[in-house]
Amino acid sequence: MRRRLLTILLLLLSGLLAAVVLPLAQSYAAQRSQTFHITRLGDAARFSALSEEALRTGRPRRLTDEIVRYDRLYDVAVAIVDVDRTVVASSRPSVDLADPAVARQVDAALAGQASGGPPVIWPWNAARHVVAEPVGRDSQVIGAVVTLSATDDVRADVRDRLLLLLALGLSVSTVLAALVAVPLVRWILRPVDDLDAAAHEIAQGHLDARVPTPGGPAELRGLATSFNTMADSVYAALEQQRVFVSDASHQLRNPLAALRLRVENLRSHVDGDGRVDLHEALAETERLAGLVDALLRLARAEATRVEHAPVDLGACVRERVDRWAPLAPDTPVTVDVPAGALVRARRDVVEQVVDVLLDNALKFAPGTPVDVTVTAAGDDVALRVRDGGPGLSDEDLARVGERFFRSRAHQNVPGTGLGLAIARELAVRAGGDLTVAHARPSGLEVTVRFPSPSPPGSSASSPDAAPGDRSRSPSAG
Repeated sequence: MRRRLLTILLLLLSGLLAAVVLPLAQSYAAQRSQTFHITRLGDAARFSALSEEALRTGRPRRLTDEIVRYDRLYDVAVAIVDVDRTVVASSRPSVDLADPAVARQVDAALAGQASGGPPVIWPWNAARHVVAEPVGRDSQVIGAVVTLSATDDVRADVRDRLLLLLALGLSVSTVLAALVAVPLVRWILRPVDDLDAAAHEIAQGHLDARVPTPGGPAELRGLATSFNTMADSVYAALEQQRVFVSDASHQLRNPLAALRLRVENLRSHVDGDGRVDLHEALAETERLAGLVDALLRLARAEATRVEHAPVDLGACVRERVDRWAPLAPDTPVTVDVPAGALVRARRDVVEQVVDVLLDNALKFAPGTPVDVTVTAAGDDVALRVRDGGPGLSDEDLARVGERFFRSRAHQNVPGTGLGLAIARELAVRAGGDLTVAHARPSGLEVTVRFPSPSPPGSSASSPDAAPGDRSRSPSAG
């Protein structure tokens, strides 16, 4: 839109300048051509007076000497013809009078007509300038004088003036574009830029971002106000939902703990088949407590505002892998993390995301190799956790990361279906994203991208610039 507006304004400015420059150029070219024509017309009139006596007496020698000297001095070919169009005298051995433009001028002169108005001489018109004057008066015309002039000097003068006017026009256009067009476009589009920036901030998780309404056209100010109203409504609805989930989860924890305690106290009063039901009741109570805790973590993740600070992703990954190693001693975990893998996030957020990815890999693919890698990906840093488990079908893969989604193949595996949803929410809040894909030859590959703290082209070390630290966790044995 900015380019379109600038293009339209520049076209209008160009049209305005053309309306001023073209008449000036036309006026100068016409004035210069008229001056040149009048000069040649005066010379032709003088030769016409001299030619009358020569044509009547039949002695053109003196006239020939005169026009030859004139030709040498001004480089203008001169020819005198009688009423039969026979050349009586000429300044050069051969003067071309057969050209249609010259012939028309000669015919008009022999008919007693003086040369008409001068044609405008332009730099791209290299035709000779023709002037033909009758010799004699009224019906007593006895011949004509023809001059053929090169227009190099006139064309050069007109060309120089055109270039000067063009340069002035371009200079004025540049100044007007810098002082008028660009500021005007900025003023018009400032609300649009503010709207785009606010929408980008909200998409990054900063739901309190708003558009400043002052400045710009009234229509765009109204659009900014409407956007802020919409953002306030959405923020209020999401905040109410988050507060409800958080409060409900928090309030449910105490009753669940009390319920579990009471169920456990029944052990001494239950025997036989009742113990099986008691065990199942405790398992369901434990599952419900885990679900409540997961909902509380999700609500906190939605309320998390990730500050932009450099965090060593490699150090976090190695630390979390070491912490998880005792929980899965039979699962080999390979870590490939380069030194200096910095991301822009909060350390506790990064740790939660790594924990979710490791928990999923160790829970759903126990005993299979797990690869944890960190690589640079443009302006982002990608954390990948790949397991060698059975993987998921295409249908289930498309739904991974949805809240409470559990694959049919994993219904018996403990969990709430909120882990990846929480990790995705945290990654988005940090300005990144989370994707899940099939691993080859089997298993799943979860990729989380965090923004890099170094701007493009920065000399700061990139995540894969330093020598890599390729190691195996203690659980690899």
